[in-house]
Amino acid sequence: MCDVRLIALDLDGTLLDDDKGIHPDNITALREATCRGVPVAISSGRMIPRIEPVQDRLGFDCVLLAYNGAKVVGTRAEGRPLIRHRPVPADVADFFLSYSRRHDILLNFFHDDRLYAEASPARERFAELYSRRTGAEYRFGCLDEMAGTKPTKLILLCDPPQCERLRDRFRVELAGRAHVAISEPEYLEITDAGVNKGEALASIAAHHGCSVEQVMALGDAENDAPMLEVAGLAVAVANARSSVKEMADFVTEKTNNEGGVAEAVRRFVLE
Repeated sequence: MCDVRLIALDLDGTLLDDDKGIHPDNITALREATCRGVPVAISSGRMIPRIEPVQDRLGFDCVLLAYNGAKVVGTRAEGRPLIRHRPVPADVADFFLSYSRRHDILLNFFHDDRLYAEASPARERFAELYSRRTGAEYRFGCLDEMAGTKPTKLILLCDPPQCERLRDRFRVELAGRAHVAISEPEYLEITDAGVNKGEALASIAAHHGCSVEQVMALGDAENDAPMLEVAGLAVAVANARSSVKEMADFVTEKTNNEGGVAEAVRRFVLE
């Protein structure tokens, strides 16, 4: 096992429980790790304004890997300097704008750390779902003005079976042009080709003066897989997808609802 110098931590389904709370054991263990000189970086598909409230609940400052790695910023104490930003190409964004309109599917369009979308009755329940889970506030309106724009990230939201079909389709159709992955069962996340949590992890490690081989990464979902692949120590929580568990070096006995993160931090950092 690696000498852990940095913890890279997914939020939804990993640190956060199913009600989007944080188990007290997770907070205690992570705070102790930071006190011992092992920093924590939050690695999430969320936008930066919706990661910061989670950081505040943890009670310490973090580098934030947001939008599945498309944007990375430094700590609040540093003034949140931009470490990297790789937006979705405009032609790919235009493709999904057109697709979402033709099929009346909700498209989350993230630009300048704001969330834009077009409203319709069919899209309403997915917008409510996303807002309830993340606390994000939508700016609804016609997205014609976004044509030709490079968003940081896109999400198509639909029922899980459709989400998986579209993932398989777009991975072939947009090969080399976009990275497509599922995070939550209803979220099909689109970033620039090659952009993912694993590819961005090197930026975070370098910022902290260590290598990816000295990172313990924790996750549960398909979009966490690239991060677990490159980290020196890959940890899947007990509720993780089976494909994520199979690639992990260690699978916790506890789920995200039971303090699975604390179990791993105690085993590999504090003990």
